[in-house]
Amino acid sequence: MKILFFSHGKRANGGAERCLLDLIKGIKQAHESWEIYVVFPGQDELWEMSRPYLSGYAFIRQPWWLVRPKKNGWRKRLLFNIQKRNAIRQTRNYLRTVAPDIAITNTLATPIGAWAAREENITHYWFIHEIPPLARNLVYLFNEGKSLKQVGALSQKIIVPSDFVGEYYKAHFPEAGKIEVVYQSVDIVPPARPRVDQPFTIGMLANFEPNKGQHIAIEAFREVVKEYPDTHLLLIGGNHSRYAQEIKESVIAYKLESNVSIVEHTIHPHDYLIQADAALVCSGFECFGRVIVEGLKCGLPVVVPDKPFGRELIREGYNGFLYNRDDAHDLARKIILLRRQDLSTLKQNALDSVENRFSVHSFAQDFTAIINPAKS
Repeated sequence: MKILFFSHGKRANGGAERCLLDLIKGIKQAHESWEIYVVFPGQDELWEMSRPYLSGYAFIRQPWWLVRPKKNGWRKRLLFNIQKRNAIRQTRNYLRTVAPDIAITNTLATPIGAWAAREENITHYWFIHEIPPLARNLVYLFNEGKSLKQVGALSQKIIVPSDFVGEYYKAHFPEAGKIEVVYQSVDIVPPARPRVDQPFTIGMLANFEPNKGQHIAIEAFREVVKEYPDTHLLLIGGNHSRYAQEIKESVIAYKLESNVSIVEHTIHPHDYLIQADAALVCSGFECFGRVIVEGLKCGLPVVVPDKPFGRELIREGYNGFLYNRDDAHDLARKIILLRRQDLSTLKQNALDSVENRFSVHSFAQDFTAIINPAKS
């Protein structure tokens, strides 16, 4: 069996990219003779981390039909239509070289792989990790309904990472059996205990961008430290964006320098997260709460927004707490409540809630049962 994946990202800091990396590992472990190929948009850490499991790869820039709202317009559409011709041509050439049995696009962001697979008569699956209208960080360059109609027409099946996403897309892909839900793996090393002498620390693992909500965490901490001055916030995933700079400026303006630490983007974020006492998620939207599972697998209670991706994994007061994302005061209240709980019980509950779940083996097994049911 030859499988070719199309990746829209070249770094390993996004949920879809980390999902792809785990999937490649799992398939190769379960089916050593299978050949796995990936088309990356460029050479970076995702390529480097995937290489041991690949039979081949190519670097082909694939233009997106999802863009930032501020960049949407006729110029962007014109540029997309110009760039897509060359991207499809290069992709078709690589498909002919590899001759895969199956092609899989690991994002809704670009249709280039699907278009090229159609031209080469290769069975194609679409693994969708995004719901743009709900996330509001990306919009369709072209009509949403027509774009999704193409997604359905170009795919044997649509694979999604949670029941919530599956329910959302049923309206667009009503055909029976068209949508399959596969919960991805989250591979974490065993939890390590924080140092005895360190302050109570809440870890937040997320790339610095508005949807991830680091600004909400900072606002909440202004209240938390008034009651618990020794509480520490560890922000993991810093970058050089304007938003990241604004977060750093807020920390200084609110005099939180001794309560907030920032770790720049790293390919080993869990080395930092497992040193915390609890985890925090401030995302406005997630298709799958991967970072929630990461926190739970590190043995940490997780404080999350009271949204579908949070409620799917967190039970209030058992393995974490839910809060109103539109109210930093409510988040502060839940962090203070967390500090008053029996932390050892919450940590054990966190581990129990994900025991024997979200493994690389089960993820690969469930995924291959969809794309190759006869041999899974």
